[in-house]
Amino acid sequence: MSAAPIFAAARYWEKRYAADGRLWGDGPSELARLAVARLRPALAAAHDAHATSFTLIDVGCGYGRDSRYLATELGCRVLGLDPSPAAVAEARKAPRPGLDVEYEVGDVASLTDGAEQAGRFDVAFAANVYHLLSPGGRRELAAALATLVRPGGLLFLSTLSPRDPRHYAVGEPVPGEERSWVEQVYLHFCTADELTADFAAFIVLDVEERSYDEYNASGVVHRHASWFLEGRRR
Repeated sequence: MSAAPIFAAARYWEKRYAADGRLWGDGPSELARLAVARLRPALAAAHDAHATSFTLIDVGCGYGRDSRYLATELGCRVLGLDPSPAAVAEARKAPRPGLDVEYEVGDVASLTDGAEQAGRFDVAFAANVYHLLSPGGRRELAAALATLVRPGGLLFLSTLSPRDPRHYAVGEPVPGEERSWVEQVYLHFCTADELTADFAAFIVLDVEERSYDEYNASGVVHRHASWFLEGRRR
């Protein structure tokens, strides 16, 4: 896939965030709810052992709804990262008293320069980012997360599955790629095997397909089907 669709996607999301602000309201994503449910028991055990707060990177944080939710529910330190300046500007406007949350404009590849970045985070969180990336971009994301997450650290990732009823096979097919289309933006719909192969640096603890409703700020509800991956860094 050429660079042109990637830049087109970046422009698309910048315009959406600039025009619509908080596209999906302030509630957490389905992945954020799952991550909290999975991390709470471990956090309770760590609290008993007087462990310090953990660090989490929210890749493609948008306007910060999951970053704030994760920091609130888990008491962790969060870095929200997004390539859209409009999204990050919106994230920084939201009140976050008592939360240890920061936001930066950029992508994960920009964080991997320098040996001090290796193993910087205990948890990586990436909701609905993987399916927006070209094959090279997906491999780059997986490699960057493998660098940034410490051995034994966790990954929570969601991405659209081929059973998604709203977006699958909509738009123009991408030549030479399976299960990839361009509607307004490029979307790739992976298999579970493809997903686990890309993230081979992580031991897969769970990968499951879930159907769920997504609510946007205008009240419209969309039904989706996505893969939800939980992995542990080798």
